Amino acid sequence: IMKHVILAFVLLVFSGAMARADMAPSVMAMQPQIKLGIGARPAVMFVHLHNKGAATRLIGAKSDAFERIELHTHEMNGGMMRMVAVTDFAVPANGMLHLKPGGHHLMMFGFRGAAGQAVSVTLSFANGDELTVEAVPSARATSYHGQ
Repeated sequence: IMKHVILAFVLLVFSGAMARADMAPSVMAMQPQIKLGIGARPAVMFVHLHNKGAATRLIGAKSDAFERIELHTHEMNGGMMRMVAVTDFAVPANGMLHLKPGGHHLMMFGFRGAAGQAVSVTLSFANGDELTVEAVPSARATSYHGQ
């Protein structure tokens, strides 16, 4: 009987450790930046996302500090580079997604906070994971395009 009790205990501990490992987010955020818009223009967020797990997609973002957040990218159209809203960004398995100037980024509309005060942004992924990132919004003197 003691063998069965020990085996049950070992299995219980092991299964609990596995459940906790599954709950750990596989995506980490590095170097988040929020640049406030000039005048009434929207803010923009850049961040490097390092995925240590299976491939997924970034499908949305939300923050109490902004009315709405959209995923945007740039594409060439008729010889002109244009910014367009998209529904998601691929986050490769064991890879990186770079939200950066001139590429994929988050457009943030209706800022309700104050420059210099940290805000939280929750990123949502297709696999059900969420990642909350903190950044301090800063003013920008020029357009973020090409910076």
